[in-house]
Amino acid sequence: MGRSAAAVLFDLDGTLVDTAPDLVGALYQLLDEMKLGRPDFDKCRNRVSQGARGLIHIGLGMTPEDAGYEEYRQRFLSHYEIRLSAQSALFPGVDELLQQLDQGAVPWGIATNKPHRYAEPLLEDLGLLERCQFLLTPDHVGAGKPDPAMVYRAVEQFEIDPEACWFIGDAEQDVVAGRAAGARTVVANWGYIGDLQTGADWDADYLLDHPLDLIELLSAEAE
Repeated sequence: MGRSAAAVLFDLDGTLVDTAPDLVGALYQLLDEMKLGRPDFDKCRNRVSQGARGLIHIGLGMTPEDAGYEEYRQRFLSHYEIRLSAQSALFPGVDELLQQLDQGAVPWGIATNKPHRYAEPLLEDLGLLERCQFLLTPDHVGAGKPDPAMVYRAVEQFEIDPEACWFIGDAEQDVVAGRAAGARTVVANWGYIGDLQTGADWDADYLLDHPLDLIELLSAEAE
């Protein structure tokens, strides 16, 4: 692959790694403790990009404004921390994609709303921590996506102009953050796209159905 991008920035959950089995599993453990029914897995999966807030809402019907929400959130996170990478795995094609980026000397990093205390050990368990140029979380910049702070920081660390950065994610917040920072935006259609909208609604520069489609896109842009 020719040098077709200065750098690629990835979201984590739903883009590089399928974390739904462990996140939904943590929700199911909480619901089992409370002797409540389990929502359909696929419906829960489509809320994973919304983090604990989205999963607790679909499982318990609660929002952060509700009394008792924080207690249940902490119980959910305790379950998740224990099973962090028990069933999580790279999406099919991701490892080959990263290998080809490395072979093409295209640096890549990760910008996720996942708290650092969960993101770093997860990446270490999956062998990605040493491979990526950097990991950025809200703990590093004081704000999560859709705020563009992580994308701005990534551009600084890549030492490139914003338009030379390709930001790929599976949620609207990724597109909003990338666009605000001046990066090219790519929707990962294989991720946790909710059932109430599609990636086509988000005004991204590109929509891809498989990780390796990114290689074809970058190569085409280089011609």
